[in-house]
Amino acid sequence: MGSQGDANFFEGAGFDWESYIVHRPAPDADFYQLIYDHHRANGGEFNLAHDIGTGPGNIAEQVGKTFKRVHASEPSAYHTSVAEHRLKAIDADKFTTQQCGGEDISTAGHKSGSVDLITVAQCIPLMRVDEAISGFAKLLKPNGTLAIWFYGRPVFADPSQQRSQLLINQILSKAWDRVRPLKGTGFEPAKIMLCAFLDNVAFPENDWKQVRRVKWNHDKPMMFLEDDDVDFDIKWDSKVREGESEEKSIDRDFWAIDADVGWMRGFVDYALPWENKDEDKAQFDGLFKELEVSMGGKEKKQNITWPVALLLATKK
Repeated sequence: MGSQGDANFFEGAGFDWESYIVHRPAPDADFYQLIYDHHRANGGEFNLAHDIGTGPGNIAEQVGKTFKRVHASEPSAYHTSVAEHRLKAIDADKFTTQQCGGEDISTAGHKSGSVDLITVAQCIPLMRVDEAISGFAKLLKPNGTLAIWFYGRPVFADPSQQRSQLLINQILSKAWDRVRPLKGTGFEPAKIMLCAFLDNVAFPENDWKQVRRVKWNHDKPMMFLEDDDVDFDIKWDSKVREGESEEKSIDRDFWAIDADVGWMRGFVDYALPWENKDEDKAQFDGLFKELEVSMGGKEKKQNITWPVALLLATKK
């Protein structure tokens, strides 16, 4: 879930990881199959996978359905203990865990060229990216696969829900008010990377081949804030090399879920779980009440989709 960055806001025994998982979009079988098809087409094996920034181990759990063994690492001691508890209850022989930041994993006792697949879900923006990509290259076998992905803010698929979209955007912006300023913190490069749809992540030609940049719903913002809500300049250099594949599609059914206002509140609470002041809570209550009305009532569900970027790269 995270790596070396600013204060880890998922830390602490009071955080409910099971509710976190419930209130997240989940990659579907077709998404994982896209990764596995790329891996197989480039000569990859299905022995050992490594899930970086594993959080509660939910991605490692899914990858374990296809790979013989899965190692899950996480920089937080608390998160690592949660992942270990969950994964060993599933299969103590298949899963192993380790406390380690993603940037440091290649020097944390693993044999170079030993891993078939590395997955990096929802955490690359908080890493020292060039260090991390270099370390991943050292870990992977030749023809091994690196899969990095990130999803952005929720999108109401129904055009008639424009008011609901404006409200959830406002709620997310308000949630970020609790940790401002962003300029000069680890969140600044993270936000810029999301605005770039991960196009400022570089794959050096000496290490990587068959690089694919796949984007769904790229017409919608990935950053959880509007451009005008940040206190720094949003500028980046594209790292897309000649010969890399760029695949884009607008698909409002992608990772789609039917969500009511309670689920939307859970998404915000568990995605950005900072402590509320009393006056903040009152404002959030008011905004969520407006969202409830806009969505059609407390029990009414609306179709939600997501902007997603997936980076696939094969180790030379």
